[in-house]
Amino acid sequence: MGEPAHCTGIVSLEMAEYAKMPDDLVLGRLSRARLVGPAGGQADHIWTAPAAESILVIDRGAFDQALARQAVEVGAVLNPGTPVTDVQVGPDSVNVQVPGGVLKARACVLACGVSYRFQRMLGLGLPGQAIHTAQTEVDSIPGDVVEMHFGRQLAPNGFAWTVPVVRAGRARLKIGVMATGNAGACLDRFLGRADVSTRMLATPPPPIRRLLPLKPIAKTFSDRVLVVGDAGGFTKPTTGGGIFYSLLTASLAAETLIEGFNAGRLDEAFLARYERRWQERLGNELRVGDWLRQLVSRCVDDEIDMLVRALASDEIRELVESTARFNWHRDLIVALARHPGIAALLFRTLFR
Repeated sequence: MGEPAHCTGIVSLEMAEYAKMPDDLVLGRLSRARLVGPAGGQADHIWTAPAAESILVIDRGAFDQALARQAVEVGAVLNPGTPVTDVQVGPDSVNVQVPGGVLKARACVLACGVSYRFQRMLGLGLPGQAIHTAQTEVDSIPGDVVEMHFGRQLAPNGFAWTVPVVRAGRARLKIGVMATGNAGACLDRFLGRADVSTRMLATPPPPIRRLLPLKPIAKTFSDRVLVVGDAGGFTKPTTGGGIFYSLLTASLAAETLIEGFNAGRLDEAFLARYERRWQERLGNELRVGDWLRQLVSRCVDDEIDMLVRALASDEIRELVESTARFNWHRDLIVALARHPGIAALLFRTLFR
């Protein structure tokens, strides 16, 4: 359970509102980020104490295993490795087909990650947009800077990243790409660059590849069914991060089901409040993040580099420091869109 981990694992301490994060799950504490444009433009950001958020890299596989242990401690029964072949919603129960029989439940939460067979089967639709990712981890020289590299040739409609961590006392580097098309091929090219290869102390293992949703599915509820996390398409449109959104939507789903059990109501009309709740919390974030993604995806490399260099100015740095929050990007995006230089550049892309 929790393996293979196809997640970089960057989170903020805000996540502790929904889940415990023991120190032994932390692979690194981040204080510096660097954006790198296709023509060499750079913008650095430093999270300075005490006002800054604490940004951590956690061991995602170990985190999932810890959640599983906590669930068992409060009465959950886990059957890892048991495939589900069918989900049928009846008037009094949900029937889940597994090898050897049928499991009956009052309600079902789809938390199956990037797998949309059952959503389609139940008429809930597919994510409105998705992108491909590939990531590997390798021994490296020590580092303390998260890097995000942009460029149409490097990672179309996405970016490449390097994230330093320490695992079992050894310096390691998570290296990945999100891009339209063949993310694995993009990662291979990125690994071959001198500024990346010189930091690696071994040959990187084959990458873990996955599809990443960037928009929610059409509908996240029906009779006796709710959908959370990646299964519902809940990720940040800007970075693809999904841990916090998964925990938040799971919490809202649990709240809704508890109310449903108490009221004796698990019908679609009652469970619709789940979608209203996540829309209230995340709807504007998702829409504004998607708006920025659509505009930036139209930029050519020269414009991307101009954006990165603009972010390095003292004026924009101050704006970022006053509005940026790790899990909530709307305020920063709106502030950037109101800046004359940024607005003029993004406005030009509307006419392409």
